[in-house]
Amino acid sequence: MTTQTSGKSVFFTGATGYIGGTVLEAILNSPQPPKLVTLLIRDEKKSSGFQSLDAAKKNNVEIKTLIGSLEDLDKITAAASEHDVTIHTADADNLEGVKAILKGQKIRKDKTGHRPLLIETSGTGVLVDNAKGAYPNDIIYTDLNPTPATKDSPALLSMTELPPTAPHRNVDLEILAADKAGTIKSYIVLPSTIWGKGVGEVYDKGLSNSFSDQIPTLIKAALDRGRAGMVGEGKNIWPHVKITDLASLYELVWLKATQPNPTIGHGPSGYYFGISGEYTLFGATSRIGQALVKNNLIQSKETTPTTFTEEDLKKYYNGSSYMGTNSRGVADRSKSIGWRPKYTEQQDLYDHIDREVVRVQKEFGNEYKVKKFTSSY
Repeated sequence: MTTQTSGKSVFFTGATGYIGGTVLEAILNSPQPPKLVTLLIRDEKKSSGFQSLDAAKKNNVEIKTLIGSLEDLDKITAAASEHDVTIHTADADNLEGVKAILKGQKIRKDKTGHRPLLIETSGTGVLVDNAKGAYPNDIIYTDLNPTPATKDSPALLSMTELPPTAPHRNVDLEILAADKAGTIKSYIVLPSTIWGKGVGEVYDKGLSNSFSDQIPTLIKAALDRGRAGMVGEGKNIWPHVKITDLASLYELVWLKATQPNPTIGHGPSGYYFGISGEYTLFGATSRIGQALVKNNLIQSKETTPTTFTEEDLKKYYNGSSYMGTNSRGVADRSKSIGWRPKYTEQQDLYDHIDREVVRVQKEFGNEYKVKKFTSSY
């Protein structure tokens, strides 16, 4: 039996990335895939690989490619104006790129009379503090309705309480303004620390990156310095989500936003946290240290992480202490629309770290990359 498409056309950014490849897989394999997907990609050599994806053929999805980047603003505006939906996974901090998308979507609205949809990838980095690894906090945000503190639980704060200077926030606010103006309907997905190997056809064919950022970068730094490292004392807390669970969230948002009479929230009611559990930086880096020693990947037999020096932070993180922040939230709205993540335990993440240490060393050796924290977390 042939899959029935949603009838929607999609302009898609970031397909060669870790999140983007996963989201593309989810959309193509959903019960109601789009009829057309136009992918913005830099590497023209990958065009034929994307256009010949088995999932697209099986589900009657036409795939086109547009060669360019988020700096090609005129191309982005034109593409967004020609599609019913834009799915943006490329860069959570590229304001000019998002403005170009919104400009195109306004043209689309004026031309068709229908509000196009924007599924945006932000990140729980918007929730961070400046703890520098010194303490955990009990400042917890919800993607749904705030609640006051009780004797058993801290208050849950609304996203409206975030300052406009928070990471990713300027982009998110630009999108919300367009939703409020009636130009678009926006759905903002906020992944947390994503873990797990990218799985699916785009990864098997080498079209998309199969590695996440945060955990692999900590592993690369540990391999390079010969011991696991952390910011401060590593007492800070972050949320996490497995890549396959995140894929199911995007698929749910896609399906519910594109159905004939959508009931899913958008705009200020369209935040969707990709959060399934929590971990501490000390816990994660300790597990990295244990895996390094167990697999004889460093000379030291010390498994306990040590504090990054200022030189370490400059070398591995462009001087940023971002990895020592707290970012805490609960995915109430995501779960209210039916999201049920399978990998919710801290131990799930730790078991992954055991495997990821070996995979990172095999793939990259002692290579590390300076991070600027402009990606989606």
